[in-house]
Amino acid sequence: MKIIYNFKLLKKKNLRAIALSFIAFTANQINVNAQVNAYSFTQSLTTYDAVNGGTVLGTATANTGAASLYNVSYSASMPFAFNFNGENFTNLKVSSNGYITFGGTDVPTGNTPISGDMNWKGSVSAWGRSLNSMFNINNTTGDIRYETVGIAPNREFVIQWTNFKPSYSTSTTSIYAFSFQIRLRETSNTITTKYNSGSFLIGSTTVASTAQIGLRGASDIDYNNRLNLSTNSFINSTPGTANTSTQYYSTSSTAASGMPPAGLTYTWTPPSCFAPVLTTGDSTSNSITVNWSAPVPSPSNYEVYYNTSSTAPTSSTPSSSATISGSTATINSLAPSTLYYVWIRSNCGTGTLSSWSTKPLMLVTKCQPSLLLGTTGSTVCPGNSAVLNASVETGGTINWYDTLTGGNIVATGNSYSTSPLTSTTNYWVSSSKSNAGNVGLPAPISTSGNTGVGIGLTIDAYKSLTINTVDIYPYTTTAANAGTGTVTVNLVNSAGTILHTNTFPVNVAYQATAATLNTLPLNYSIPAGSGYKLLISAKSSSVSGFIREGSTAAFSFPYVLGDVCSLGTTTSGYYYYFYNLNISSNCESERTQVTATVDSACLGTSETKLAEKPVLYPNPFINILNIDNPSLIKSLQVLDHSGKLIKTINTPKSSLQLDDLPSGIYMIILNLKDGSLQSSKVIKK
Repeated sequence: MKIIYNFKLLKKKNLRAIALSFIAFTANQINVNAQVNAYSFTQSLTTYDAVNGGTVLGTATANTGAASLYNVSYSASMPFAFNFNGENFTNLKVSSNGYITFGGTDVPTGNTPISGDMNWKGSVSAWGRSLNSMFNINNTTGDIRYETVGIAPNREFVIQWTNFKPSYSTSTTSIYAFSFQIRLRETSNTITTKYNSGSFLIGSTTVASTAQIGLRGASDIDYNNRLNLSTNSFINSTPGTANTSTQYYSTSSTAASGMPPAGLTYTWTPPSCFAPVLTTGDSTSNSITVNWSAPVPSPSNYEVYYNTSSTAPTSSTPSSSATISGSTATINSLAPSTLYYVWIRSNCGTGTLSSWSTKPLMLVTKCQPSLLLGTTGSTVCPGNSAVLNASVETGGTINWYDTLTGGNIVATGNSYSTSPLTSTTNYWVSSSKSNAGNVGLPAPISTSGNTGVGIGLTIDAYKSLTINTVDIYPYTTTAANAGTGTVTVNLVNSAGTILHTNTFPVNVAYQATAATLNTLPLNYSIPAGSGYKLLISAKSSSVSGFIREGSTAAFSFPYVLGDVCSLGTTTSGYYYYFYNLNISSNCESERTQVTATVDSACLGTSETKLAEKPVLYPNPFINILNIDNPSLIKSLQVLDHSGKLIKTINTPKSSLQLDDLPSGIYMIILNLKDGSLQSSKVIKK
C-alpha cells in the first residue's frame, strides 16, 4: 500500500487541519517565504508631499459606518512591478484601516494587519487599526486615493489616507484629523510610510490608543514593526518585539507619546538577497524531498538545513546541503517514522546569503514495514481453487487482498487458498507489522490545574490507530474527598459525534500539588481523519480538577508521532489533561500482485496425463514422505498449519527425510517444471 504524506506547517488557523494534507495525499503549494524581518529600517523628518490628484478610491459621505470609510477595502493597480519579499506585484489591495496587502484571497478589512491570521503574501501598515474619516466637518471631508509620481525608473506609487481620525469614532462634536501615506518606490523597492501633523477640527477630547505599524510577510511570524509605550515619544520608537507590538499615540499636547509630527518618514529597504519560497514536500521511509520556487531575482544557488528539532537555524548555522542549483533537494539516510524540519536560504554569490526561511517545511518519513521476501502464483484447471504463497521476514504479517487499493483483507498468513476459479484472477499481497509509541507531554511540568470539563486535546490521525492508554492527574481541593472518584473520557469526531465513551475509576489526591498518576486503559480506535477531540466530559463530585499546562514554555504544539498522528489543543495557549498517550497503528507495505492462472487447456487432459502429476505418500507419514514422479518437480516448500514457511527443498528426490519435523499438519507446495503449482496437505504422526 503506497501512502504519500505531505506534512506542511500551515497558518495557525489551519494547525488542526495539518492532517488533511496527509489524508487527501495532496501537494498544494503554501507560501512560507519569510524575509521582511531582513528589511533594514531608517527614520527621518522630511516634507510631507500630499498628492491631490490621481485616483480616488473612496470618499466619506457620512460620519458613521462604511460611508465614513470604515472597514472597507479597494483594489489598486500599479504602473510598474514592485518587488515585495522576493516576488513581483503589480496589484494590491487598500484597506481603510490604514494598510495595504499583496496577493492572497482574504479581503483586508481587519484591524491587525501584522499579527492577524490572514491569507495574503504580505502587508504594509502605516496606521493599522479600526479607522474612519469624516464628512463635511468644518468643510472637511476625507478620502483614500492613489497616484504615481516621479519619472521612470524612479517613480513612486503613493497611497494616501486624507483627513482620517486616529481611532474610529462616530462623534461629530470632537474630531481630530490627520493624514498619512504609504509610498512604494520603483527599482529600489523601498517602502515608506509618511505622516502629516494633525489637529482638532472641532472639540478637544483626547484620543489615545495604539496602532500596528510596519511590515508583515506571508506568515504572521515574519514581521518588521515598530514599538513605543505610552511613556515614550512616538518618534522614538524601537523595533517590535512581537507581531502584536504597537505604537502608542495620543492627541493630548501634554502626553509623552504624542502624534507623529509633519514629515515623519519610516523607510524599509529590502535585502539584496531574498530567500526562496518553500512549496511542497514528499517522503519515503528513509528520505525526504523538498521543493521551492525561486525569488526575484533568482540567486546563484541554494542551501538547505534540516533537523529533528524545531529550533530555527541562525545566520551562522552551517547548511546540511549546499550549492543546490535546482529547485528541489532530496535528503537521504534518514530514520523512518520521524518528523524533520527543513529550512532553505539563497546563496546570491560573493558571500551574500539570504536569511533562512522563518517557517520550516515539516515532513514525516514513512514507517518501515516488514520486508516481503517473495510471492508464488499458481496455475489450476477451471473450477479449482488456487493456492497462492508469500513469505515475509520474521515479525511480519502477510495480508491478502482482492484489489490493488482499498478493499478488505481476504486472508492473512503465508498461504491463501482462493475460491474455485473459472478465469485467471489477480490478487495482491502486502506485509505489515504493528507499531506502538507515545506522544504528547510525557508527564506534567505544572503543579496547577483546571476544573473545567469538555476540554482536552485534538487529534489528527494520518492512518487508522488505537489510543491504548493515557495518563491523567486528578485532584480535589476538599480533604474529605481525597481517595477515589470517576472520570468520563469521550472521543468525538470533527462534527462532535461521540465515537467512544467510558467512565473510569481514579485515585484522587488532596490538592493539585499532590496529584498522582492515573493510567486509563482507553483502547479507543480511530479511523484516518482530522479534527478528533479527546475530552474529559464528566467527573464525579469528589474530583475538583486535573493538572494541565498553562505556560507555552512548557509545551509546543503540534506533538507528532511519526507518520501516525499529531496532537493539538482544544483551547489556545494550554495543554489540557492528557499526558503520555500510548498509540498503536499498523505499518503496511505496498501491495504486490500475485496471479492465479486458470488453464482452460487442461479440460482435455487425459487420465494418463493426470497420472503424470506427482503424488505424495504415505499420508499420514512417520519420518519419510515419498514422491511419485519427482523429476517433474523443480522445488518444494513445506509450510506449517499457520502458513509459515518451514523449509524449501530444490530438486527433491523420491524420498523426503522429514524426521526433524514435529507431529502435525503441513502444507506441501510443489513448484513444477511446467510452471504450475500443486499443493497437498499431509499429516506427520
